[in-house]
Parts: sequence; structure tokens; C-alpha cells
Amino acid sequence: MKRNKIWYLGYGIAAILVIILFAADLSEPVKLGLSILFAVIFSVSHTQILHHKMLKTDSDYRIQVLDERNIAIKEKAGNITNMITLVLMGCVTVIFIILDYIVPAILLGAIIFLQPILLIFVSNQIEKKI
Repeated sequence: MKRNKIWYLGYGIAAILVIILFAADLSEPVKLGLSILFAVIFSVSHTQILHHKMLKTDSDYRIQVLDERNIAIKEKAGNITNMITLVLMGCVTVIFIILDYIVPAILLGAIIFLQPILLIFVSNQIEKKI
């Protein structure tokens, strides 16, 4: 239950962002960025709170979420999607290099380089937990 309470903090942060958006005189790019940040924080918080609530109250939902077959399907789909995304990011890096967008190509190349390292690190951390 303690892990669920932290998501309520997201509602507070989202409320503060809305107040800043309407109270402060900000430039349009900053307003756009804050609006996107508000939407992300609010939606993630709301989804997590609703998910935890449904796990507690809806037995059918709990069975579907915790079913081993569904978990295996989600893991395989996530792994395949991860590989496809990595290949697409590599293609975009090559396109950036061809178009002489060196800085975006370097940033995207760094992300592509770090992604497998992060995957190994996260996998080891999960393995230690289990």
C-alpha cells in the first residue's frame, strides 16, 4: 500500500503545474512543455492509482493482470517492440547523419549505445530481487 500512496503526489505536482501555467506569464514553448509535463504526470498517476484500486476491488481484473500466460505475452511483446524500436532509432540516426544533423545523430547514437547496457543492468537488478 505504501507504494500506491506516492502516486497521489503526482496529482499535487500536476495541480502545481496547472497553477503555474495560468498564473505565470511564460513563453509559448515553456507553456507547451509544462502542458505536456502536466499531461504525463497526471495520466501516469491516475492510471497507477486506478490500477491499484482495481487490483484490490475487481477480482476478474486481478486474475487477468496476474495470469502467467498474459504476463508471458506482455514480456514477449515488450521484447519484440524493444528490438523494433532500437532498429528504427538506428535508421533515424543514419538519416540524421546523411542530412548532416550531427548533434541529433550523436544524441540518438548515444541512446542506442546505452540501451543494451541499461537492459543488462535492469535485468540483473530484477534477477537479484527474484
